[in-house]
Formats: sequence, structure tokens, C-alpha cells
Amino acid sequence: MNEKKTDYEIKILIAHNDHEISRTLTELLRRGKYRVSSADSLEMIYETVTREQINLIVIDQSSLNETAFKIIRQVRRDNPDIGILILTETAEEPDVLKSLEEGTQDYLLKPETREALLIKIKAVLEKMTMKKELTTLRQHIAMNYGFDNIVGISKPMVQIKETARRIAPTDITLLITGASGTGKELLARTIHHHSRRRRQPFLTIDCSIIPENLLEYELFGKVENNDVAGHNENHGLFVKAEGGTLFIDEIASLPVSIQPRLLRFFQYSEICPAGSSVSRKVDVRVMAATSRDLSILVNTGQFSSDLFYRLNVIPIRLPALNERAEDIEILTEYFLRKIAFETTRLSLTITRPAIDRLLAHTWPGNIRELENTLKRAAAFCRDNQIDASDIIFITKDKNLTGEDNHFTRMTLTLKGGTLDKTQRSLIIKALTDNNWNYTKTASELGIGRTTLWRKIKKYHLQKEPVHE
Repeated sequence: MNEKKTDYEIKILIAHNDHEISRTLTELLRRGKYRVSSADSLEMIYETVTREQINLIVIDQSSLNETAFKIIRQVRRDNPDIGILILTETAEEPDVLKSLEEGTQDYLLKPETREALLIKIKAVLEKMTMKKELTTLRQHIAMNYGFDNIVGISKPMVQIKETARRIAPTDITLLITGASGTGKELLARTIHHHSRRRRQPFLTIDCSIIPENLLEYELFGKVENNDVAGHNENHGLFVKAEGGTLFIDEIASLPVSIQPRLLRFFQYSEICPAGSSVSRKVDVRVMAATSRDLSILVNTGQFSSDLFYRLNVIPIRLPALNERAEDIEILTEYFLRKIAFETTRLSLTITRPAIDRLLAHTWPGNIRELENTLKRAAAFCRDNQIDASDIIFITKDKNLTGEDNHFTRMTLTLKGGTLDKTQRSLIIKALTDNNWNYTKTASELGIGRTTLWRKIKKYHLQKEPVHE
């Protein structure tokens, strides 16, 4: 979400046909720590907007005419984030009412004191900021948690979306299986967002990366010094997720010693913190996910059969991307819209040869790999159009042979390949474009910060000093 601008960053354009009043307003707003420009004529408003980063336009009511209304329409059409205010003696003026119809956000009644004017402008700017943040939040929710974000036209994906819609309003336990990168957590978050629990927490834990002793505390909490009253209790995720949803990822890695404690929750809706003999009721919906076959682990004694049946109430298997090749193009369109939105570009397009290159890949990293591949391509493409040469894969694709060998030579092989020259050039370009910000660079390249750091050390890269 965009950070809130400070007063010093906000720029206001004053449009008043009285130069003396315009000068007075400019001085007043500058004393209020705003940056100010002035337009000597109505025609200069649109010219200034196209040349400078304007946040708010203040137009005096006396300047309103058909030319002003035309300019207001143009600004609202091409720069919808710019606020437009009318400074007036009374809100009942016909021109003021018409300006509101044409797209001005609000009007300001001319106050008796300068201080009152500053207070009113500040209030309007805060109102605009809140409105923009709300719009951004709604866009973020729509782009991340709507059912439309479970993208796919293939038969299995259509069935999965239908199942998700039906079970979202319920509290049924869900087990999501599928290879890494197929979107298991995204599906769980979307279902939570469309449930009655959406206003309560959605918390996650990955059983594969937390040591056994810490995993128990993370899930169920811990009471110090046998404090049965719980006064010194460190709450676990089950308590923190009260009323909401707990997503347990890679549940196949849940140690056998902890499985009975989770089974007790499913049986009685209660948990008992470590170090305590007192149980407490909790209202939490559990969704679990794994990339492994739990039925095999049950047969080998590595996973409780009772717990498996409690989890497996509604099983959903997410197919690998190479099992739903017909979804690659529509996923590509979705990710390009998302990347364009996140990078504040008007649009991102992709050529047919680039699409064909994507279709030829086997996608061992599934949807996550596709998204990261498109992020890299968007970072390196020209004129916001992705071509085949911009498509660079991290994982080696055994399908690329013959005439595709020149692409293979460009592939980033993170496990150590012979493509050092290409990797070095790509990383230097990304670092330079992002002013050596490791987090942004790693995100653009679709790799982790640790991997980026290893590459920087390997190639002995360093930021060139700037000479004055």
C-alpha cells in the first residue's frame, strides 16, 4: 500500500484570475509547508498538471466558465488521483454545483481567517488520502483474495473454484494438497476472506521449518512456572487465531509427538498449553496443506490415521501447472495486470513468441515460478512489452533443445552452471536499476535475498562510487 505523503511532498496548484489573491494564497500555503504552483490562466492548469506532480488544484469560483469545466473533465479523465477544490463564497452558486457534477471533489467556503483556510485544506487533503487508501485497499483485496484470483479455465480449476465457493461460508476443515508453488496458501486465504471469519485473523505456520520443541509452543502456547491460571502464558497460534483461521502448511512434517495434541483440538475444540494441565476452548477453523501424500505416511506409521481422517473432511488437490497448460496464457495475462499495478505502469504486454516460450516450459516451480519469471521479464523488457528474449528461467528445462539452445544459454541456473556472464550482467542491471536495494532487486529477479547475496559475493560485485 502507498505510504502517506508528508506536507512537504504535497503540491497544490492555485488557479485564480486575481494575481494578488493568487500570490496571497501561495504565500499562505507555503507557510503551511505545502509546495505550491500557480496557474495564471485556466489553460495553464492542464499544461501544469502534465508537467508537474500535482496533488490538489484549488480553483476560485470566479474563474469558473465553460473552459474551466472542460479542463476539470480532462483532469478527472487523465489524472483521477488529483483532487480539485472550488474556493467560493457560497455553495449555492450554480457554477459550483455544475463543477461538482463535472468531477470536483469538494468546495471550500472562503473562511474569515487564513488559519481557517489552512485547516480546511488540510482536512480536505486528509479526506482525499483516506479515500485513496480505501480504494487501494479495495484493489488490494480484490487482486489478492477474490475468487477471480484462483485463475484458470481448465476443468480441474473450474471444479476447485466451485468447491471453494461452496465451502467458504462453512467451518469445514480443509486439506489442500499439491506440489510446491501451486497456490495452496492463496486458495486458503481466499476461502477465509469469503467466510464469516474474514474480519478475524488468518494466521499461518509451516511445520517443515520449525524445530519440534518450538513447533509445540508456536501452536499451543506455553505456561511458565506451572502457572495454571495462565498469568504467565505465552499464547500460541490457536489462541491468537481465535475466531479466525489457522493455516497449517506442510502438515505432513508435524512430529508424531504433537499429533495427539492437534487431534484433541479436532475432537473437543480445546487446546492445552505446554506446562499446563488446564485446557481452554478455542474457536478456530483449521485449513491444512501438504505437498506429500498423507495416506502413504499413515501406512508407514508416520502420521496418525485418526488425525488424517479429521483433516481430510474436504480434500482439494491443486494440479501442477504442466497439468493445466491451457491456463498458462490466462495466468500470464493476470500476472501482467498485477505486476503493472504493483509497479504503477499503465500496462504490460507480451508478444506471441514470448507466450510460445512460456508454453514450451515444463514449470517445475509451478505458478510461483511463472509469476517470478514474468516479474524478471517485466524488469528487463523495453517499452513495457515482453519479448521471448526477456523470458529467463531460473530452473533448467530439459525440454529446451535444438533451436531453443540459445535460450538455454541464457537460463539462470542457481545451482551453479556455465552461464556466469549472462547472470552477472542481469544482476548488475537489476542492482543498478534499484540503486542497490537488495530486497527490490531480489524481488525483481524472483530469487531470495540470500541467493542474491551469494551471487554478489561470487561475482565480486560492488557499487561504483559516484564522482562529483
